[in-house]
Amino acid sequence: MTLDSNAALFLMVGQIAERAMGATAELVPHESLLLSPSYDLAPLLPASVRKATAAAETYRLIFVFENFLRSFVVEVLSKDASRPWWDKVPKDVQDEVLKVEETDEIKSWMALGSRDRSALMTFPQLLRVIDHAWKDGFDDLVRDKGLIQSARLIVHLRNTICHMTEIPTEETDRIRQSMRDWFRVIAP
Repeated sequence: MTLDSNAALFLMVGQIAERAMGATAELVPHESLLLSPSYDLAPLLPASVRKATAAAETYRLIFVFENFLRSFVVEVLSKDASRPWWDKVPKDVQDEVLKVEETDEIKSWMALGSRDRSALMTFPQLLRVIDHAWKDGFDDLVRDKGLIQSARLIVHLRNTICHMTEIPTEETDRIRQSMRDWFRVIAP
């Protein structure tokens, strides 16, 4: 064996060992989870911190997609300035958002700052708005209501991950596929 072959084998064995060690629930994960500069949860709850780290990737995907849809909805509904975008939102969604707005006022002691109404809409509500206002510009841009349906399929996955339950990699891949489908049509 040459020096290069030995080095490659050494690295490969090291990577395999690192993966095996990383999968051991009792071992402290590489990632820390700090409550304060000196209080790390990783040594205390290694399995939970490992699960949280794995779930973070899925959460990040959902976070980006939901916020992308939020901006997209407001942008499309704002193109025709003859009516405010909010007036084009279905009444049931408006009512639900207004209730959340009232709760935000009550919880004003929290450091959330003021949020516009689009920030108070949930993922399913955003999809409902797109479906409801289809002829207000979404039909020309999205062109296929099948995309709305594919996004509806991941609502349950979104709720699962946002309610602190892990989802399998194949379901995270479903989220990625839905996002790729949307981004092929509506490039961010």
